[in-house]
Amino acid sequence: MILRSCVLSAAIAATLMSTSLPSAAQSTPPRAEQSANPLIGAWSTPDGVPPYDRIRPEHYEPAFDLAIAAAREQSQRIANDPAAPTFENTIEAMERSGRELSRVANTFFTVASADATPANQAIQKNIAPKLARLSNETMLDQALFQRVDTLYQQRADLGLTPEQNRLLEQTHKRFVRAGAALPADARTRVAAINEELANLGVAFGQKLLADQKANDVFLSAAEVEGLPADQASAAAAAAEAAGKPGQYLFPATRSAAEPFLTAAPNRDAREKIWRAFTFRGDNDNANNTSAEIKRLVELRIERAKLMGAATHADFVLADSMAKTPSAAMELLMGVYTPALVRANEELRDIQALAAKDGVTDVQPWDWRYYAEQVRSERFALDEAQVKQYMPLDGIVEAMFETTQKLFGLTAHERTDIPAYADGVRVFEIREADGRKLGLFYADWFARPTKRPGAWMNSVRVPNGLLGETPIVVNNQNITPPAAGERALVSLDEAQTLFHEFGHGLHGMLSTAHYPSLSGTAVSRDFVEFPSQVYEHWITEPTILQAHARNAEGEPMPAEMLESLLKAQTFNQGFFTVQQLSSAILDMRLHQLTALPADFDAGKWEAAQLRELGVPEEIGMRHRLPHFSHIFDGGYSASYYAYTWAEAMDADGFDAFKEAGNVFDPELAAKLRREVYEVGNTRDPAESYRAFRGRMPTADALLRNRGLK
Repeated sequence: MILRSCVLSAAIAATLMSTSLPSAAQSTPPRAEQSANPLIGAWSTPDGVPPYDRIRPEHYEPAFDLAIAAAREQSQRIANDPAAPTFENTIEAMERSGRELSRVANTFFTVASADATPANQAIQKNIAPKLARLSNETMLDQALFQRVDTLYQQRADLGLTPEQNRLLEQTHKRFVRAGAALPADARTRVAAINEELANLGVAFGQKLLADQKANDVFLSAAEVEGLPADQASAAAAAAEAAGKPGQYLFPATRSAAEPFLTAAPNRDAREKIWRAFTFRGDNDNANNTSAEIKRLVELRIERAKLMGAATHADFVLADSMAKTPSAAMELLMGVYTPALVRANEELRDIQALAAKDGVTDVQPWDWRYYAEQVRSERFALDEAQVKQYMPLDGIVEAMFETTQKLFGLTAHERTDIPAYADGVRVFEIREADGRKLGLFYADWFARPTKRPGAWMNSVRVPNGLLGETPIVVNNQNITPPAAGERALVSLDEAQTLFHEFGHGLHGMLSTAHYPSLSGTAVSRDFVEFPSQVYEHWITEPTILQAHARNAEGEPMPAEMLESLLKAQTFNQGFFTVQQLSSAILDMRLHQLTALPADFDAGKWEAAQLRELGVPEEIGMRHRLPHFSHIFDGGYSASYYAYTWAEAMDADGFDAFKEAGNVFDPELAAKLRREVYEVGNTRDPAESYRAFRGRMPTADALLRNRGLK
């Protein structure tokens, strides 16, 4: 399978620390003149959801300012409490606090990533340094840290429950990793670095989005000749909406570029689309991201040294399942090496087929087109025909049926919930007995103001301490259909749909008592396991037989379904080399101990790819100039996590195959209980072993990709 981007905004991730930001039970009341601000005070909306129907951009900053002031006051109250520190008046008080800031921040950053209008971008730019400053003040507060450290040293004698002990240990670790145990001058420098990093992340993301929009490609009717009807009609509708009727608009997004590169016979047009998509952030204009990349890496190197780590990668992975960069690289290279052999075999097949068209110099914009022809010959498959049986609505039904079969959950659309943008759908997720579990916002279609990729984030995390129920959001960038037509998706996009909903389930099913330990608040190399294992069910034949249907309601022909499933490991050399080259460069970049004054990200990237032997016809899945995972998404030195988690998800799904029933109720209950529900209440390795009985090896991953 192809692994995708499901990153949380760095700003969201930072703000979610407010569930553990110290503050007291009471918050500062809103001033009377601000009472008209719908973000301030009690929300009378159904289920206490954000009042998106009444929120305007001008409401956010005043609400942020009040919430930040309240969090600061509450933090200081805990830090300066004259009573001796106890778990209740320090750790639990921190968990109860910062609620206003969490509420405002999660409401805003959900929109900031999905609908990055100029107004929202301006707010994000103004708010990022304020949030970074508050985080620094809180996490570097010596009085507060002293209270936490005192409890940590006494933890064996406090009579804590296992979850309370885990919370204390994780809270202490966060303070130490934030720099609280450093000397004063080092703490001051770390605070300055953190604030600059926050600003640079915002700048990188905004430049990338601007360059993506600037790279829109308009093609003529001749250039799209031979393109499947659904792609052509959607592009025509997009061009007309952009004021260019008679042309065809293709945005520089993966959801538009990859289907075009797979299906378009016009080679010159393919090159245009490939260049527009591949060179995002790497053009000679104001949106070039090279300066931000260099400065981000420099600051990460400096901060790692201050924290006593050899490199940024060492610092990041110390708080992961992998523990060390060498362990992560061992897995990456163990998969990359056989994948490169397979990729070169695939290249020879493509070159032979392309030569029949007179193409003797296969280029990156040719690979997908000729790979699809090889696949069509080998498996009697036509991607355009397959998509006719893959309507988005049908795949959504497949996703919900899978959830019902595994966990007994059902989805019920809610039309009374205000959404933040047109096209966002909201579902109430219920337990088998009818009890409400939480709310699920589905934002599946691309829009010009949406950041690239696909991701999940939480608006509200479930927890017993505050009695809160979850609200989760899934975002994707599926090309909207022309008016009156069905939205069709590729199998890759269908897997993404399942993947992100796997994250959503992880966020909704948590039974953790404390907010900081709830849901997806786990290490980067474990957070992808619940989402990736869930992907496997989209290729379960009974699911596709029931929901993969054409416009006439006819199911996918048995021969097509069989070929589609057999072709799952086709072209995996290409996909694996693309993905792992990105992961390897991420790790190598963040193992640097210094950058030369003339460091150029593009030149460094090219040199690394030559050393790895990556064929130029393949390249990287995420080039550095637009690698938002690691420069604006919290995944720096962590993109390996997808591969690490795949070793677990492939091995984990093997358990269902071994049971002889991929919907085995006992095993599904165990997966829910030992993985989806526990959040970060225990070590992730313990959770995996509790489900599978042992730790995985790379064998299942290699089999899953057809590389063994």
